[in-house]
This record gives sequence, C-alpha cells and structure tokens, in this order.
Amino acid sequence: MTERDDRVLRGLYDVKNLFGDKWVPAILVALRDGPLRRVEILSTVNSFSIDENWTDKHAVLHDSILARTLKKMREQGLIFRESRGKSFPPEVVYSLAPAVVEALALAEPLIEWTRAHPGLLAQAQAHSRRHGADTAVVDGVDKHGVKELDVPASPDAVFPAGRRAGGAVD
Repeated sequence: MTERDDRVLRGLYDVKNLFGDKWVPAILVALRDGPLRRVEILSTVNSFSIDENWTDKHAVLHDSILARTLKKMREQGLIFRESRGKSFPPEVVYSLAPAVVEALALAEPLIEWTRAHPGLLAQAQAHSRRHGADTAVVDGVDKHGVKELDVPASPDAVFPAGRRAGGAVD
C-alpha cells in the first residue's frame, strides 16, 4: 500500500467514524442554521425523510437516543452545548463546532457527485432495501449462504451507453 493509499483509507474511515452514526448527519443539518434546543432538534430531525431511499422502514428519532447522540457528539467535539439565561430549568442550546461548519461546506462537492451518478446510487439503494444494511456479502454469498444475484435487467440502466462494468467498452 502506498503512502497516498494509506492516507486516503485512513481519511475515509475517519470521516465515516466522525459522521457515520445514523442520526449525526440529520442533527448536523438541523443545527446548520444556528443553535437549537433539544426539543427543536428532535422535532426538526423527525420532520426529515431519513434513509427513505435506502430502506423501507420509517426512521423515528426518540428523545433518549437523541440525548445519547448529542452527548457523544459533544464529547467528540462536533457540537457545543450552552446553557442560556438564569431561569430554571436553564435553556440549553446546541450548536455546531466551527470545524463541522467547514466540513459541511466541504461536503457539498461530494453531495453533487452523488447527484451526478443517480444510477450508481439507485443500484446501491436497491441492494440496501433488498438485503438490509446489516447484511454482508462475501464472494457473492450473503450471510445466509444465498448466492448474490444483483444483475441489473439492463446494463445500460447502470452504465452509460457504450460502457460496461470494469470500464470495458462495447
């Protein structure tokens, strides 16, 4: 493995581990426009259609899960928690760390890349819906010993005209 490969691999796993928790991206987006109270975060996140293209299950964020996720994000340095005012109970708001604001801005080109490759995204989403997020496929056989048959009805549905898997040209 080259030094560059090692750097890219470690970097991808760092990004995945920082932002890959199920609820973290939605919470980051909710906080993007400024500080919110926990109840506001909960309401905002539950108004999002999370994973709708990846699973047939409707995701609902519960307050206890939100509390644990916010604590983890605070401990990781992704968000800040601030008590405001002298009332009881104090008003607590959460906001994004400046480095996370920067990361969200840097994510825009990658998000545009996903929009530029709808066939690839659709294929991955279909696989996820059929097999679930926790199903691993090794050498064409899933964890239940079932042979993987992910062959699109038409190769053109996935690859642009004149191109095939592996870069082969018709």
